[in-house]
Order: sequence, then C-alpha cells, then structure tokens
Amino acid sequence: MGVFTSLSARVCAGQAGLTYTGNQCIHQHHINPLSEKPAAGMSVTGWQMTNHKRNMKVALFGTCRIAFVRNHFSCTDFDNAISFVHTTKEILQLFRFITRQIEIPDYVSRYCFRTSLLNRRPVAWSGVFLEQFREADLFVIEICSVTKYLYQGYYMHHLATDTRHDFYKQTPEQIIRETVVSYQDRQEIEQDLSEIMDFVYPRKMLIVSHINAPVTSGYSDPPEGKGKNVMNWIRGWFPFTAATPHEDPSAPVPVNIARRGALIDLLRAVSQEKGIPFLDPSVLLKRYRLKRILQIEKSGLPISHYTDFGNKVAGRLYAAEIKKIMGLP
Repeated sequence: MGVFTSLSARVCAGQAGLTYTGNQCIHQHHINPLSEKPAAGMSVTGWQMTNHKRNMKVALFGTCRIAFVRNHFSCTDFDNAISFVHTTKEILQLFRFITRQIEIPDYVSRYCFRTSLLNRRPVAWSGVFLEQFREADLFVIEICSVTKYLYQGYYMHHLATDTRHDFYKQTPEQIIRETVVSYQDRQEIEQDLSEIMDFVYPRKMLIVSHINAPVTSGYSDPPEGKGKNVMNWIRGWFPFTAATPHEDPSAPVPVNIARRGALIDLLRAVSQEKGIPFLDPSVLLKRYRLKRILQIEKSGLPISHYTDFGNKVAGRLYAAEIKKIMGLP
C-alpha cells in the first residue's frame, strides 16, 4: 500500500507504530528520487510529466480551497482525517500534534478539530499521520485568517464557537464561555512562519492566501470588541487601507473584506522577506467572472468556496506554481 493512500482509511485500519519524536521526522526526511527510466520512445520531459503525480508527495495544510491539488499530485489527507486549519497558530498546533510534540486531551480534541466536530468524536493520533508528514516533498500552507479561538492553551476550530454555523450547538457552554477570541499581529505571524519553516526544512513550501473576492450582501466587519483592533493594526501596516476617506467602520464593506486583503498583502510581504514562494489566488478574478469560479454564500457570510469550474482552474494555477518550485516541466 502506498504511503499516500487515503489517510483516514489507513488510520481506521490501525496505527503504523513509528518511533519518531518531535522534529526528528523532519531531519531524517528523504526525498524519493525519480529513479525509474522513461519507456522506449518517450522523452525525459514527457516521462516526468506522466509520473510526477505519483512521485511528488504534497502535504496540504489549509481548507477545502486547496483540496484540488489532489487532482495533480499525490497528497496527504490531514484535512479530511484531522482538520481544516486557517491561522498560523492552528497550523503549528496541528504540526505539533502530528509529530507528537503535544498531546491534546479528548475533551479538547473533540472541539479543536473539524473532523471531530463532523464525526462527534475526538481524533486519535496515528503513526500514519507522522509517516505522511515525514514523506512529503512540498508543503502547501494556506493562511486565511488572523482570528484565534484560544481555550485552555489550545486553538479551537472556529466552527466550535462561531454562532453563524450550527456546529457550535455541540459545544459545551463552558468552552464557548471560556474561549478567548483575539487577533494576530504582524510580529506574531512572522514568528509563526519562521517556526513553520523550521518544521518543514529541508523540504520546500508554498504559502497561499485566501481569494480576495467581494463579500456577500449582508456581511460586515465584526462589531466593536470582535474585530476593530485587528482592523486598526492592519490599517497601520498598510497605508492604502488607512487612506480610504470617510470610512465608517461599522458599515458593511462595499467591495472586499478589508482585513482579508490586508492579510494577503502582509503574507506577500513577509513571504518575500523570508524567501518563501507565495501564491495569491485572487489573480483568478482577473481572468474569470466571479460567479463562474466562486459560490455565493448565504447572507452574512463571506464568499469562501469555489465552484466545480473554479476548483478546476484554481487547481491548474496551484499545480503550475508547485511545478515551478519543484523544477518540474
């Protein structure tokens, strides 16, 4: 059975019994060489294009907006088997859980991982998680939020406390009451990216952002106490946002979510400083009509999901960037 056969299926089948601990898995990583030879009459380039999906191993840390990478490369299954992640804090917590640097008690795991919320039971650690983490050649890291939901030192999945969705109804009142919502600043994101780089090294990494699409009617920035502080530091870092005349911070955003666009610019700047490849999928909005590539959400929610066609063209965009990073034709 190949390393990247469905992780969720393999976890159910049993644990792999690996003995790696901490970052040991990273520094013992070995990239699988393209050791097979092209068939007679096939060019090396043609052979590489045919076989890269099987030979390239891509680790996905993000949301459903990067799942289409599976159509082009063999990928991990952390998103389905454990959780979607949105912030650098969630990503680092998931890294540490996978590599056994931390243990998350069941009463927390039940609400900090998306799969736990969907299945109504905690996610148990498996050696398969560590095996896939160790085997990956490239990590696609999607960072789409600066909002942290902290409970007893653990970062909770937003669905556990977000009252715009029904999942919060599963969450005990004590967890909802004691979860502290706060927002990351630039320094914190920079520090977290450095830690992520340390985890991934010597593998390669691609940082990707949210797509900066116009909001659905009815959506606005959070009320005072739920998001104005983050808007203030965003405006401080990005003068073009602060220069908007006569902006009413309590009014619905008329075009794009300001903090989403500012986070994209922050990620672009920090990635450039650290020499990390960065991809902003918002370029797709210059090529295609919004309604062709993005689903319209219910009133009050920002646009966040691709259509089937959007998944196809976004997948091609991501695949092209990954091939460039890995030196594939």
